[in-house]
Amino acid sequence: MALSLVILCIAVPPASAATTTFATVGLHDVVDAPGDLDDDAVTSDRLVSFFDWLRGSGWSAVSLDDIARAGRGEKALPAKAVLITFDDGYRSLYTRVYPLALAYGYPIVAALVGSWMEPPAGSMVRYGAQSLPRERFITWEQAREMQRSGLIEFALHSQALHAEVVGNPQGNTMPAAVTRRYTPGTGYQSEADFAAAVRADLARGRATLQRELGGPPRALVWPYGRYNAIGTQAARDLGFDFALVLDQGPSRSDRPFRLARFLPTYDPPLADLAQGLEPDPNERRVDRLVCLDPAALWAGDEASSNERLGRAIERVRALGVTGLVVDAVRRDAQGRITAAWFPTSELPLAGDWLSRVAWQMNTRAGVKVYARLPHRRALAALGDDARVQRLYQDLGARVPLDGWLLEDAEAAAASIRFDAPSPLFAHRADIPLSWSAWVVRERRQPMLETLGRGDTPEALGWRAFATLDAARPGLDLLWLAPPRAAAAPHPLAEISLVTTALDDPVADDRTAAVDPRLLRWFTASAPPEAGRLARSAVDFQRRGGVSLGWCPDDPVADRPQAETLAPGVSASTFPLRR
Repeated sequence: MALSLVILCIAVPPASAATTTFATVGLHDVVDAPGDLDDDAVTSDRLVSFFDWLRGSGWSAVSLDDIARAGRGEKALPAKAVLITFDDGYRSLYTRVYPLALAYGYPIVAALVGSWMEPPAGSMVRYGAQSLPRERFITWEQAREMQRSGLIEFALHSQALHAEVVGNPQGNTMPAAVTRRYTPGTGYQSEADFAAAVRADLARGRATLQRELGGPPRALVWPYGRYNAIGTQAARDLGFDFALVLDQGPSRSDRPFRLARFLPTYDPPLADLAQGLEPDPNERRVDRLVCLDPAALWAGDEASSNERLGRAIERVRALGVTGLVVDAVRRDAQGRITAAWFPTSELPLAGDWLSRVAWQMNTRAGVKVYARLPHRRALAALGDDARVQRLYQDLGARVPLDGWLLEDAEAAAASIRFDAPSPLFAHRADIPLSWSAWVVRERRQPMLETLGRGDTPEALGWRAFATLDAARPGLDLLWLAPPRAAAAPHPLAEISLVTTALDDPVADDRTAAVDPRLLRWFTASAPPEAGRLARSAVDFQRRGGVSLGWCPDDPVADRPQAETLAPGVSASTFPLRR
């Protein structure tokens, strides 16, 4: 079958676009002693050195007023603009951050959780899985004092969504702002009830801040950075003007409900803080992908299934892979979809299992989870475009995903240039756009609506991805290149999989030393032999190849054997001990 070529043109932002683009940093607690640090805190001396570096390096701290004016086209932002935010309302906001804001004249956006501010002095505040004294957080009187300075603006961090709720029958707890609560005996929260609960929480939090601070907050900071289209619409309807998330890349004043933030963790050195404000768009990514069929781990009962899953998690860790391509549906020998591994009204339930697998693999093994649900086969099974979209809506609503594999796609897009200067780095002529995931996402997002128009299978695929991305914003797109396709990455996908056999020197040369977004996908009818796969992987890397993966894989029988294979394929990194 001949391959068709689709030429996609994306307008490069003019140089003036840099005036609406800025960096955002999200900080939390500030402590004096390194021994008091937690994951998100920084030390006082680190914060002072960071503020000093900003001033000495030409950065300008901007306010939400500055961003609003830039968004309306009234006044450009400085070339190196940064929005500084602090979450959770720790006491250090008043004792450490506020004095520094006054000394440097830096505006700060501080996000408060309404339910954490309400308990009286001497009581305890439920903070995640622990309880903290109320005195760890600021008081309303301190908030009003800081607000009167004109430098501290308070945002809502939700009323009570900064928590986790049970999200599946196995009892996994997940961020409340994006999770349909599961209740034993009742089942999952409906989409209507979920939307109403999110809206009610934001409305209550907005009223709380208005009552205590004299006016409603105009910015919403999503807890854990998790958000979706339902929550975004609720925020718009309630009158918020901005929403801050934890997406990668620059913030843009023309996209006020999706302001990306850099989140420093583990009290990073100043060099890392500086790099976080200007992430390298040419950062060379290394991916190791393995496919996973949930049926291999599903034993029909919870105890046996969890035992298999636990062993599979340890094997994934031992292999050093970075992501799993996980089947979302069960298929028969002819490849026809017969059931789903997640609750949906459109297919029989093979087992409510995918959410458990995805969450455990992500949180315990530290890998990304990419769903495999072919849109053409879904259409063949359901026979109706609307039902296909509902299937993807259910997948996005019920399963915590990091991306989706686009397959059964005959056409590749071409002629999208990635060498235009980034708006964020207009002051740096030496930085082009190239490989970074956030760069690809910036180019893809404006095109989704156009790509999804029409009744072609290609359009259906793009609509399926758009549906998933609305439920889980920031998803990666993986593209499975069709047979005989040129060895070039899809310009709208973070990772492009090129299917090859083992020990194929022609494929080695064809997929090596090209673009790190191109991944060599070793496939066969059975799991590969570990020694042979390891030799092929090493050979591929010697030729300049970067990313690779294989399918099928047998996690229960340990085929290919992790101990033998890991030295040749592992992408694990080991942080230095402090």
